[in-house]
Amino acid sequence: MAEKNLIGELDMYREAGIKPNFSDIAKRYGKDRHTVASYWRAEGGRPHDGRGDRAGSFDAHIEEVAAKAQLPGVTKKGIHEWLLHRYPGEDLAGYNAFTQFMRKNGIAVGASGGPEPHPRFETPPGLQLQFDWKESVKMANRDGELFEFNVFAATLGHSRRHIFIRSRTRTTDDLVRCMYATIARLGGVPREWVTDNMSALVTVKGGRRHKVQRAYEFAKAAGFELKLCRPRSPQTKGKVESSNRFLSRLMAYQGDFDGWDDIDEIVARIEDASNSEPNETTGLPPSALFMEEKDALLPVGNLRALEEAMGDVVRVARVPATMLVSAHGEPMSVPRRCIGRPARIVCMPGGAMDCYVGGELVATHVAGGPAYDPAHYAEAMAGKRWFGDAAGDIEAAAAANLGLLDSMGGSL
Repeated sequence: MAEKNLIGELDMYREAGIKPNFSDIAKRYGKDRHTVASYWRAEGGRPHDGRGDRAGSFDAHIEEVAAKAQLPGVTKKGIHEWLLHRYPGEDLAGYNAFTQFMRKNGIAVGASGGPEPHPRFETPPGLQLQFDWKESVKMANRDGELFEFNVFAATLGHSRRHIFIRSRTRTTDDLVRCMYATIARLGGVPREWVTDNMSALVTVKGGRRHKVQRAYEFAKAAGFELKLCRPRSPQTKGKVESSNRFLSRLMAYQGDFDGWDDIDEIVARIEDASNSEPNETTGLPPSALFMEEKDALLPVGNLRALEEAMGDVVRVARVPATMLVSAHGEPMSVPRRCIGRPARIVCMPGGAMDCYVGGELVATHVAGGPAYDPAHYAEAMAGKRWFGDAAGDIEAAAAANLGLLDSMGGSL
């Protein structure tokens, strides 16, 4: 079955006139990239690679797989991706062999009542983007510390290209920031953005709905139309809702990460996988179809003009050695790598302050909060002899010093 799927996928690439990425396909099917290339050259033939699915390659991890299968919300695909991530040096087989391994050993993931039916509909390239939040994700790290966050999920209607962005909260500031990041990453603007009546777009007062004008003003400045559908209506927003099956792979990392940087790396890894795996409807990976859809998107124009549509922009000539930049008297820290570089701070009406360096969002701050991000402060102190050498020593000393600074009013 795996060989049949591989040949079928290569045939779809061939019909679309697109040369596939042999390394990505080899990873998904548990084959060597040279073997995949030989299938491609055979044009439908079946060269023998002498291996098979190798379901037994997972035997050494059976206890870990069984433990991961008990995690709430986890999926088989999520566990397989986690294994490939955590054991890159092992010659682990593809997903089909992994499901065979789970069946053989009687390992099942949590009970499921089966998905609800979602009618399918197609949109032309460049027309529509669907977006929503995956809300209140809760994950504990290796030390048992609980991290709660949300993920902004956006999906292009034609290619099914996904974008995932972690966000602590779901305010209008957060939504506008995610919209801006989505446009920057796509390199273009879909004409219609569809979602339901999320509170960042619509408020209810006296039983009447009111649009949050700032979000609509940003949409106008960017050149797209915001459209609201009925909440939880799969016929109009089903493509982005299908992204939840990818984001459910986060659950395989319960107790297996350190902090926010790890979470962001995991979200990026899941996004990459979601765009490289063939879509069930189109039969092609979203990244392949996106090459066609990108040309149909509206041009971005000036990203700095969009920053001004987000809020008040304050320019910083050079980030000082203190790693602190300020806007309207409010200081905020940035990573050490930003020292000496120009920066722009976008001050949003809701109190969020975003710092951009070289087009990258490097730090987010809330007006009135602590000036230094603990991670930035620990990074600055790393290597200083009087702070110790071990990572734990640095983090503990940085936390103690930040506590002292806060008690003194935060002055430095």
